[in-house]
Amino acid sequence: MTIPSKSVLVLGAIFGAGCASASAPDPAPAPAPEAAAAPTPAPRAAEVLAAATFTEDQADRGRDTFRAQCTECHYSSEFSDSQFKFKWSRRSAGNLYELIQTSMPETAPGSLAPEEAVELVSYIMRMNGFEPGASALPADREVLDAISLSAIRGE
Repeated sequence: MTIPSKSVLVLGAIFGAGCASASAPDPAPAPAPEAAAAPTPAPRAAEVLAAATFTEDQADRGRDTFRAQCTECHYSSEFSDSQFKFKWSRRSAGNLYELIQTSMPETAPGSLAPEEAVELVSYIMRMNGFEPGASALPADREVLDAISLSAIRGE
C-alpha cells in the first residue's frame, strides 16, 4: 500500500509544525522587578546621643509626677541609693522607661502617658548626676536605649 504523496506532505506539515513550535525561541524574558527604594539609613550613634538630653523643666515635671503618682509606694531616695545604682548601672534609659511605662504606678500599671514616663526618667537621671541639656529627652525607645546608665555608678 502506498501513501499518496499529497498525504505525505500534509503529515509532514503537521509534524513539522509541531517540531517547529518546540524549537521556537522562548518568549521575551519578563522585565526585572523595579528596584526597591533604598532603605533609610539608621541614625549614627553620635546623632542619637546628641538628641539624648533632657531639660531642667522636663526633670522638674518628672519630679512633680513622682510626687503625685509615685510617693504612695516609693521614696525618691530609692532611685539614687547604692542598690538602685548597682541594678541600673548596667542598663539603659530605655529599660527604665519601659519599666515605668508598662508597670507603673503599681495601682494602675501602664496608665502614665509616654511624656510622663520620660519625664520620670529625666528626673531619675538628674537625681543620679546626669546634667540637663538644651533639648528635651524624647519618649522614643530607640533613643532611650542608646543612653547607658553606667554613669550612675559615680566612677
